[in-house]
Amino acid sequence: MDRADFIRSTARIGGSHRWTFRRNIRNPRARQTLDEVCSSPKLHAPGSTYNASMLTRINEAIFRRTHRFWPFLESNALAINQARMSHLASLHLPIEGRSVLEVGAGIGLLSGFFLERGCKVLSTDARQDLLDEITRRYPERKVALLDLERPDDIGALGKFDFVFCYGTLYHLSNPEEALAALSQVSDSILLETCLSPGEGEVAPIVEESATMNQAYSRRGSRPTRAWVLNRLAKFWGHGYIAVTQPSHPDFPMDWTKPSTRPNTRAIFVGSRT
Repeated sequence: MDRADFIRSTARIGGSHRWTFRRNIRNPRARQTLDEVCSSPKLHAPGSTYNASMLTRINEAIFRRTHRFWPFLESNALAINQARMSHLASLHLPIEGRSVLEVGAGIGLLSGFFLERGCKVLSTDARQDLLDEITRRYPERKVALLDLERPDDIGALGKFDFVFCYGTLYHLSNPEEALAALSQVSDSILLETCLSPGEGEVAPIVEESATMNQAYSRRGSRPTRAWVLNRLAKFWGHGYIAVTQPSHPDFPMDWTKPSTRPNTRAIFVGSRT
């Protein structure tokens, strides 16, 4: 078996996590990706080896070409979600039967945590195609189109016991206006966001890609912990950073150490009490 045959026979289809032969790959784009890799001169170069890294790259390339919503379903995104939800469960918050406004819901992978606890959840996002995917996956769920860059639209959604804002704030170019509006519809917010290092009170603007899990306006921000805590205190009366954090490298416990991660995150709570 030569290198190309080896790769073809051991390439994984993204999401299935099963080794498969090329003849079982029916998606034309997946087959094209596999053929491009197998015809690469680097694959046939003397001394090249079959390694897990190569197979991982093949898997990722196929996955991205064949899954429309791949940004929400790739392994790192799912690992972060698992850590988020395990941590949220560990907080033992009194949320049973409460009403929840979920902002930046994506394709609805986190909403189940609240629904399993009898909550009434309204899932919102700025992208209609993501809401359509939620409805396709979970026809019973309630969804609404909401662009947090247009904070005046938030009040029309009604009042809620909690706002659930995980992985969304840093995709906003004006996060302060969004937080101010959200504080008018709920007495509590559960917040997770990517952050800038340092102790200053800043929220620098960053340009983001057009990927469906990035900023709808393509401009986001990376606030510091101090910025978030002070805005939560300003709009809700009290701002807290969770004593514990999700068990994932993106969530450091010691912020005095330089991070080697592309993103650093933290969990916050804003409350009237």
